[in-house]
Amino acid sequence: MNCKECIDRLEELVDKELSPLETGEVQMHLENCSDCAERYHFEEGMRRLVRSCCTEDKAPESLRDRLRAILSG
Repeated sequence: MNCKECIDRLEELVDKELSPLETGEVQMHLENCSDCAERYHFEEGMRRLVRSCCTEDKAPESLRDRLRAILSG
């Protein structure tokens, strides 16, 4: 698996939508590629943050600032 294939599957990995075989392939790549592993941890953290903030009527200003920075960069 190359980095592009791994990155294309990160969202599915975070959402636990991959088969056990696919999960193993992505995890093996992540163990050997620090760039992809960093991207995975970012995606996973962002997903947790969004989930925790969805119980409020309005996203906290800090989340909105982080999202603006990501989208503009």
